[in-house]
Amino acid sequence: MLEEIGGSMFSENNQISGRQVFRLLTYDFLGMGTLLLPTMLADTAGRDGIFCILAGILSTFLYLKLLRYLLKGMKTSYPDFLKQKCGKVCGYVLWGGYFLYFILMASYTAYLFSTLMLNGLVENISFYLVLLLILLLAFYGMAGGIEGRARVYEMLFWFLMIPLFLMLFAACREVKPAYWSPVFVADGKEMLNGSYYVFFCYSMVSIVLFLKEYVADRKKCVGAAEKAVGFSGGVFAVLYLILLGLFGVDALAQMKFPAVTMMSRVQVTGGFLKRTDAFMFSIWFFTLYAMLNSMVFYSGNLAAKVIRDCGGYLEGKKRMLPYLILLLLVYGVTVLFYRNQQFLDCVTFLLWKIGTPFVVGVPVLLCLTGERKKHNKKVRVLVLVCFLFGCLFLQGCNVAELEDKAFPVLLNIRDQDDFQNVWLNHEYAGNKEVDYNHLKVVLIERSFLEKEAEVEDMLSMLEQEKEVPWNAYVMTTESCDRLAQTEGELDVLLGNYLEELLENTSGIDQKAYPTLGMLYEERANHLETLYIPFVDIEGEQSGAVQDDTEKEKQSATVWDDTGKEEEEQQPVMTGKPQITAYEVWKRGRAVGLVDTDTARAAFFTQNFADDYTLQLAPELYVKVDAASCRVKETEKIGVGGLTEQIVAVTVTGEGEILSGTVSASENPANAEAENTETNITNTSYEKMTREKEQLLNTRMEDYLNAAATHALEKEIDITNSYRNLGADNRTWYFKYQNTPAAYEKDIKIQYLVEINWKSE
Repeated sequence: MLEEIGGSMFSENNQISGRQVFRLLTYDFLGMGTLLLPTMLADTAGRDGIFCILAGILSTFLYLKLLRYLLKGMKTSYPDFLKQKCGKVCGYVLWGGYFLYFILMASYTAYLFSTLMLNGLVENISFYLVLLLILLLAFYGMAGGIEGRARVYEMLFWFLMIPLFLMLFAACREVKPAYWSPVFVADGKEMLNGSYYVFFCYSMVSIVLFLKEYVADRKKCVGAAEKAVGFSGGVFAVLYLILLGLFGVDALAQMKFPAVTMMSRVQVTGGFLKRTDAFMFSIWFFTLYAMLNSMVFYSGNLAAKVIRDCGGYLEGKKRMLPYLILLLLVYGVTVLFYRNQQFLDCVTFLLWKIGTPFVVGVPVLLCLTGERKKHNKKVRVLVLVCFLFGCLFLQGCNVAELEDKAFPVLLNIRDQDDFQNVWLNHEYAGNKEVDYNHLKVVLIERSFLEKEAEVEDMLSMLEQEKEVPWNAYVMTTESCDRLAQTEGELDVLLGNYLEELLENTSGIDQKAYPTLGMLYEERANHLETLYIPFVDIEGEQSGAVQDDTEKEKQSATVWDDTGKEEEEQQPVMTGKPQITAYEVWKRGRAVGLVDTDTARAAFFTQNFADDYTLQLAPELYVKVDAASCRVKETEKIGVGGLTEQIVAVTVTGEGEILSGTVSASENPANAEAENTETNITNTSYEKMTREKEQLLNTRMEDYLNAAATHALEKEIDITNSYRNLGADNRTWYFKYQNTPAAYEKDIKIQYLVEINWKSE
């Protein structure tokens, strides 16, 4: 029979197409796989998890070949085929096994669905209410039958996939390829466990046997499943590489839902919305909803066949009775999951270790031996869309209106007690509820930042607070209160001013500045050297900063107009906050301040600087554009025949002289040049010769080498080469893997500058 809906014609024969099978299975695979698989792979196989994904996909394709063979011999539905092949009693036992598996999987999916909503979106709302709403929506989906659900998923497919691809593309710019190495480190057992996890996510491919009776062209059933495996496998691989490159293997292994967290790491310059991860929930809502519907549908299919064999017949509204009973059963089991963690762990073990081998093994053993209610399609789509947006904006039973909320863009943390009091009281601003979803900057007093244990507790608390954006910048200062006094002199809020201070810094990529997410990740990875901006009022400098930067001032050469060395002049007082230094954050703790010149040299070396301006001699200022710094670890024989570990940095790009003159003898950093009579005078008006280029490159090498050497004296590697050892030097990686503190003591940094200088 055909039903005309809105001018379109849809067959009502309880049959679906091969394309709809592809999209149904894709939803089933992506739902749980993208949420749980990355963490499990990182915890078992680490960086070799990508090979586990490939192995799991290959195994699934081989398994589908077996299912294709089995389908050729099936003349009835799969449940009836089980009775024919195994006998009535054994057949019912197998039915019971499948029924139990579907119910437990549906309950686990519902628990995962509800937990995701509570952890990611809603507050002050009961778990039981959220679960009830989800199951009611699932019951409505059951009323449309498999054909109705297939139509909805078919229409929404690209509306969900395209945003997913765009989000993955946006996250790519934050990826650090060094986190992908080294590979081929996991042993055989770890690889097998990782491959099994991937195959588990594909174990639902066996439901093509149940789909046989609903597919119009049965020959396309397995083909559609193969396409779904290939498509979802590509998503798994890309997603895992992105997550691994974003968070690092150690941090990724500790995350609960890394795919959701991924978008919170993406910086949206100048945007008010900081919780970009909220857009990810729409994808997982529909995928988990699809899987929940599938599990309840197939279990209801078995229940209906049992009723049929007992002589019963359900028609009209009564046909929904089994689904209602099953959803009540799912509700009860899910509540047990929520109340009893041990029961959840036990069921999870059953699903992974017994359930998966069962649903996969039964078809293998077989090979070894051989009137619905009409629903308006548009109404169904409207209900699903309304549910999605209702979830996105749901804030609990007592929802606060926008005018009753405060949206701070700056969080000041002075000490441990201050932080706990502020947070535990949820920091009510007057009579308004504080919402931290749009937080832009976390400002931490330096005296507190240096307390490793207390900072660890602070980060743990912040990480658990779902409304705090991961991409909020982290800055430090001597006194939060002193900076707050300057807000009256600014045209914007202090938080907005500090964010603009970072994002509008000339020549520096915003990725150079640490965020909360970076600090979370470093708690586990201990790979990065981060530079937290120290903010002070321009024209002032606290005693603590003076103490920490004294060596920098002594080591730096500053010239006046006559070429004589003198003390660096203080800038004119303006009363506005400025970045005056950087707190170095290394291996999960603060290790001291460095001056802005050292930090900029580090940003330049790590390719975070679009351009780099520096003073090489009195009145000689140069600018380097489109530079590229390549870091390579090597060894050479040093003084006394000892082997030196060299971190060699090759600098290439285009340079120009902004102003000034230079004589080789005027640079005290280069002793050999004192005997050189070559001068560069009025360089901007002279033709640049090879000799002059070499002299400028030598000056720049001396400048960078001096900055790197001075930083190494404080055990700070401005090249950040430690994070790249896995990819660049496996020998050094395994040498310092367990003794990272010795790395900066053993290395020596040498720059080789090959800039092409241009003259006007």
